[in-house]
Formats: sequence, C-alpha cells, structure tokens
Amino acid sequence: MLLFTSDLDRTLIYSKRMMDNFPPATTPVIAERLDGEAMSMMTEATTKLLHQVHEQTLFVPVTTRALHQYERIHLIKDLCPTFAITSNGGTILEKGRPSEDWANVLRKRIEDSSIPKADMLRRFDAMKSDTWLQRTFYVDDLFYVYYVDLEIISQEEVQAIIQEFDALGWYVLLQGRKLYFLPKALTKEAAIAYMKEHCTYDVHVAAGDSIMDYGMLATADIGYTPDHGDLKDKQPKVLGNTIYSAHSGEAFTKNLLEEVLQLAAKQLIV
Repeated sequence: MLLFTSDLDRTLIYSKRMMDNFPPATTPVIAERLDGEAMSMMTEATTKLLHQVHEQTLFVPVTTRALHQYERIHLIKDLCPTFAITSNGGTILEKGRPSEDWANVLRKRIEDSSIPKADMLRRFDAMKSDTWLQRTFYVDDLFYVYYVDLEIISQEEVQAIIQEFDALGWYVLLQGRKLYFLPKALTKEAAIAYMKEHCTYDVHVAAGDSIMDYGMLATADIGYTPDHGDLKDKQPKVLGNTIYSAHSGEAFTKNLLEEVLQLAAKQLIV
C-alpha cells in the first residue's frame, strides 16, 4: 500500500487568484464554498485523478487549516479519507473523529518543550506594534496567526521576534502577510509519524508547496513540490528525496497525481 500525504492549499486546491495566475487546462470545479461563495477549486481532470488516488492509495490530507476550515472543503471531505491531519498536525482525524490519544500526546509534548502561551503572549506584547499588527487568530487552541502590514513591519523586527522565541520553544514564521507562532512540537511530520504507527503502508509519498511542508517531505520516501511554491526558494534543492517540479498550478497537481498513480501501480506489481 502506498501512503500519500498531501498539503491542500496551493498543492491540490487553488484559490481563484491562483487559478487566474496559472490558467488550468481543464474546467475548474468548486472544491470549497463559504457563505455560498466559491473559495477554492480543483479541475475536472484533477478531481477525477484524486478520486483514483484515493481508491488506490492511503490518501491523507494534511493542512495547517483549522478543523472547521478543512471540513468545508467538500471535494476532499466527501472522499471520507481514513485519516486526515489538520491544524498543522494538531488534530488527527480517524474516520472523521479527532484522535484523543494524539491530542493527549501532543499536549504533553508542547508542555514539555515550549513556554506556556500566556508567557509567550506577554513577551510578544512587548515586541509587537499596533502600526503593523492587523488581525489575530488563535487556531484550535494550538497556535496563533497574526496578519501584519508588510509595508510597515521590518525584516529586523521579524528576525528579532524569531530569535526571541526560538529558544523558548516557539517557531515563528512569516509567510505572506501571516506571522505564525507555533509550538515547536506542533508539526505535520510529528502527526504523520504518530499516524504511521496505526496504519500499514510500504512507501510514503508526500507533496507540499511551502516551507511548512519541509518536514513532511523530508521524512517521506519521495516528495513533490511545485514551481509556484516557496519551498524551492527557502530550501533550494536540499531535499534529496524530493522532485522539484517545473510545473505550477493545476499542471503541477495533475502531474503529481498521475505520478502517484504510477507509483501505486508499481506497488501492486511488486
């Protein structure tokens, strides 16, 4: 059995803006709605391929999205994957239900390796500025996402924040306008490693577009990352097991899923 763990946004599904930037070869299909409005899409071709992948592999969606944000992606959720991972590894869903065992393991790891969130917030309050801080979200009682004004916040400020919290067990990452504060124990690869103990597989294939997918790709047997992602820029060609695709957008997703199906077929032959 081939295990296929894949990031969602900008790996399997795309916003309208991304679809416009990288026009698809086949008709777009709505993957997610919010208040009746299309929020993300796949295409007729990639939707069909993903169904085949789900049938022939152990397909595990892996996302930094909060649980409720994952659950509105109907094209993924309707597949009823045996496992899904949300909240950057904070929640493992098994047959649609959160694993309490994993939640307990993760909580202990965070307590042992990071300063409490109240202490983190006090320290950050002393460093943040209302001139560049715009919005704050606390995701699934696990990590913080701060939206910042990139025209005001300086690289020096960002680096100072990263260095301040690195020794305190918190990983800080600026990705686009989002400034993430995550306990270091909270990773996609940690959740995947725990999940692997509860499933049977022969080969692990992973896909992701961003630096937050680095650990997941590094621990897989084979990894795939698109040309439109930032992983290739922030960790250029350092993952010897990873294929750095020349494709972007839907063309990458289509090529990825076709490759996964070919690898799954080889597993059946073996």
